[in-house]
Amino acid sequence: MSLDLRPNEYVKIEVHFSYKVFVFPMLLMSIGILMFLAVWSGVVGNTNVHWMGQVIKLSSLIVLIGLGLFIPYIYKRIDNRLKIYAVTNQRVYIRRGIINIHEKDIPLGKINDVQIMQSLAQRIFAAGNVVIQVGNDESRICIEDVNRPREFRDTVLSAIYELQQEEDNIRQREYQQQQQQMNYNNNQNYNRGYDNRGNYGNYNNQGGYNNPGYNNYGNYNNQGGYNNQGYNHPGEYDDSEDYNNQGGFNQNRY
Repeated sequence: MSLDLRPNEYVKIEVHFSYKVFVFPMLLMSIGILMFLAVWSGVVGNTNVHWMGQVIKLSSLIVLIGLGLFIPYIYKRIDNRLKIYAVTNQRVYIRRGIINIHEKDIPLGKINDVQIMQSLAQRIFAAGNVVIQVGNDESRICIEDVNRPREFRDTVLSAIYELQQEEDNIRQREYQQQQQQMNYNNNQNYNRGYDNRGNYGNYNNQGGYNNPGYNNYGNYNNQGGYNNQGYNHPGEYDDSEDYNNQGGFNQNRY
């Protein structure tokens, strides 16, 4: 059974049951096979037995019991086929059960710790229990008898670290974008300050240096300035005794 992935999600590892969980069911199935062989070889005769108030043949009863001994193995195989123990770049997903479904979806950001617990039998079969601690010490999820438990744990921890790094990079990019936007806004305000009437306007507009303040006829070049009636007015330097032609030099005086 496959996991339905979310956008931008991919599976990093998926583990299955260890062979340890199949040891006892396989032992029962082996006994059932021996029963079938005993009936097929004729070791068990046509003896009649009373069972649950009915008279049946012993061979038929042995066949029924042998079929029953196959059920645990078949159940474990189907359970292993349908279960999902997966780690993605976003979460740890756990799904088990054939009739009653148990499902857990744990975001990586909520996982505090991952532990491994192994018994002697589990160590022999390279199996283990993976314990995931979520939130606080009381919230723990145990995944029993999985193969490659250490690889599963290391993958979970690695996925948590990568998620944290990705979140840090996103925050850093957002911070840099905010700084760039602030610098851009400051430059815009600076340029508007000198280009608008409120700043350069003091120099380039009507009250500045290039308007009537210095270059207009109302100050230096006007009637009260240097080139007009202020200095060339008759009665000051432009006198008939000093200058000729109202502003020229009168040579006849000397």
